[in-house]
Amino acid sequence: MSVVGMGWCSTASASDAAGFIRQAVRESGATTLTRLAVPGFRQGDRFAELVAAVLEVPVFWVPENALQAVQALCQTTSQKSLQKNGFAAVAEGCALAGAGSGAWLRAPRQTYAGITCAVAEGEGVE
Repeated sequence: MSVVGMGWCSTASASDAAGFIRQAVRESGATTLTRLAVPGFRQGDRFAELVAAVLEVPVFWVPENALQAVQALCQTTSQKSLQKNGFAAVAEGCALAGAGSGAWLRAPRQTYAGITCAVAEGEGVE
């Protein structure tokens, strides 16, 4: 299962995000994107649903406890995110949590136009 974890700021556009994610998945060597994993603390923000619709994948809202549980596995840190959300690695954490058991990062956090994303592989979660 290939999962993209995504974080975003208010200036991000859904079309930019979808193009950026497609490129990240392709460059990571993943075959097919299975789902878009996003932080549960952003639930209610329609941006993730818009991006997922363009990508034609479901959204997986990552609970805060699952995001916290994988922080030590993340390769990068963002002091800005840590101060704002309490998590040093949102995109990587969401990718790992969304990919489930045995997850590993295929591509660490990348940034573009107010969007962060990371690609992970794993056995999946329900």
